[in-house]
Amino acid sequence: MSAPQDKKKRDFDGFDLGKRNNAKSKNKDSAQKTARITIITLVAVAVLFFASLFINSDYFRQNFTAVTIDNTKYSVTDVDYYIENIYMQYYSTMSSAGDVGTSMLPDKSTSLKSQIYDRTTGETWSEFFREMALEQMKSDNKIYVEAQKAGFKLSDTDKTNMEADISSMKSNSTTNGYTTFNAYLKAAYGKSMNEAAFRKNVERSYIITSYTTYMHDSFKYTPADIESYYTQNKDSLDIFTYRYFMVNAADVKQTDYPDDTAYQAAKDAALAASGDKAAAYAAAITDEQSFITAARDYDAETYKDDSSTQKVYKGELLGSTYGTWMKDASRKFGDVSTFKSTTGYYVVFYGTRDDNHYLTANVQQILVKPETVDQTKYASDSDTTQYDAAVELAKETASVLANKIYKEWQDGGATQDKLKELTTTYTAQISTADSVYNENVYKGQLPTEVNTWLYDASRKAGDHAVIYSEANGYYIVDYVGTGKQYSDVLSDTKKRDTDLQAWKDALKGGEPKKTWLMTLAQ
Repeated sequence: MSAPQDKKKRDFDGFDLGKRNNAKSKNKDSAQKTARITIITLVAVAVLFFASLFINSDYFRQNFTAVTIDNTKYSVTDVDYYIENIYMQYYSTMSSAGDVGTSMLPDKSTSLKSQIYDRTTGETWSEFFREMALEQMKSDNKIYVEAQKAGFKLSDTDKTNMEADISSMKSNSTTNGYTTFNAYLKAAYGKSMNEAAFRKNVERSYIITSYTTYMHDSFKYTPADIESYYTQNKDSLDIFTYRYFMVNAADVKQTDYPDDTAYQAAKDAALAASGDKAAAYAAAITDEQSFITAARDYDAETYKDDSSTQKVYKGELLGSTYGTWMKDASRKFGDVSTFKSTTGYYVVFYGTRDDNHYLTANVQQILVKPETVDQTKYASDSDTTQYDAAVELAKETASVLANKIYKEWQDGGATQDKLKELTTTYTAQISTADSVYNENVYKGQLPTEVNTWLYDASRKAGDHAVIYSEANGYYIVDYVGTGKQYSDVLSDTKKRDTDLQAWKDALKGGEPKKTWLMTLAQ
């Protein structure tokens, strides 16, 4: 082909073959580059995907360290265990405070990570509970480390109790509709919790508790140590019996006054007036009966019963308002004084001070409680006749059962072993929590009717009876004999608690060292 013809051919094709080959090469390079980028992206996505799966896997959350405390490593699952326990304790405490406490709780149905605890700092409820959990872990870890150093092992009893607790939880999980125990644990303690991880944490908790108990019981005291402790702390340990009533200040409404100064002046005047009135009552009191009369004169409804003004408190429970006056060693029966509070004035009559130097009682008992009658079932009973009859029937049924057990016990020799056997025999029909052997029962520990019988001057070892308590039901009581002096019991308990706390305070321990895995905790 001639050159002109070749030219025409190239023009006809629209481009030079050489250029076309170069374009093909460039397109090929671009496609390869795009393919490489795509592959790299896919690989990166795959890596992230599988990394995400791994990070959120049970294995990762159970075996990688979220926090270290003094060389003890805790996983995300371990932290979740603590968080849930702290959460349940907190929830229980706040719920017991009524509507006010409940209103300050997070929403159970929403993630704690999405709920703000402190609007000022932005702290979430999740972060709040994590920090509380870390504080508890730090405290527990110090004891756990000490237990490990001492080679402390759980006793057979502890192991049995631990297994019983876990078995009980398994039963409850089925009752609550969970198909497996692991399903319940994941719902309660976080998505990586299973029975093996749960057992590990429960066992650690048992070791901490058991070792603490071991240390508490390990302190040795002489009788002189015990008596000396009581003498030094008698203002807190003695029992004070006294009477009081409150003369309230008149109600002052802020809306009735032009400014805060006038409002405060009116409140002060009302409080002073209540003080004058209280002083007038106090001046007229010459004995206990005149005090009762004065209280009734002030408020006939509130103080209609002679016992309504009487209080019995351990010294440590007396408030600062009149506590110092009550604890004065020169105080004597019949002393009367008034004390200012924020809402009025107390009128106080000093009664007695008991130093608890008396012998306690050792008692074995079975309690049969009458079945509770649902009053709502008798809503149409206008004069409560049917309801009252049902209550009496429940009491009679309980009485019959109590006397049946009592006779069976007597026929069986009226021994402690026989009463213990009957406690097991009638487990389903008695109050098992109250049917026990009680050592060192102090005055007022049991209901008034039982207390009066126990502390009768004629009481002797081997005495027994069926005693009805209006508050609880029918007690089958076996008086085994005298226990320890109550002041010694109080001293020993308080001194051990004090010494145990000192031991805890002396334990060395570092701060928790967190890793980024803490963000995965509940």
